[in-house]
Amino acid sequence: MAELVKIRASVFIGHILWLEPVFDPKQQAMISYQGDARGFHPNTAHTGRSRVEQEVTVDFVKRRIVAYADTGTTVMKKTIDGTVSYEQGKASPDTVQVLHETWTNDQVSFLMRASARNPLRAEAPPVDYEVQVTVYPDGNVTLKGAHDGFPCFEFYKQIDFGDFETLYQHDYAATGNTPAAMAGDMEYSFELTK
Repeated sequence: MAELVKIRASVFIGHILWLEPVFDPKQQAMISYQGDARGFHPNTAHTGRSRVEQEVTVDFVKRRIVAYADTGTTVMKKTIDGTVSYEQGKASPDTVQVLHETWTNDQVSFLMRASARNPLRAEAPPVDYEVQVTVYPDGNVTLKGAHDGFPCFEFYKQIDFGDFETLYQHDYAATGNTPAAMAGDMEYSFELTK
């Protein structure tokens, strides 16, 4: 039986260092946002290469969960008449939440949710995910949730400080999604037990 089961989630702009620049008529500037320049990997937490990070550690011995949440630094490159300037901001991690923790004799369930906005562009849609998680003492985990089509999403589990195991991954490049996929409803859903 497992004593500790950690669920690690992150959202990141994979594969590229900068998104394609777009013209902003308000500022009369070409605007580009920095990506995370990485692929899928469970050990990128706490490196500053994710837009959202969330971890929930289930402690079956103490019958409690310990949650961690953070957001990455957003960097915007602005070009006006050949002059380049940079701005930085950080979204509040307050919208990266663990809700509805419920314990029974043979499981614990909770909701992992994030809705993080671009801190440099208030009108931009947030990046969203919402996943119902059930963790069992044998280390099995059930995920049932939804997320936006952009950017990349990854979920892993770790049992008693062992290796991380992949639970779920979504790659926007493979599905052809763009930042426009953050608007509206979460269009991708999944359900699994591992």
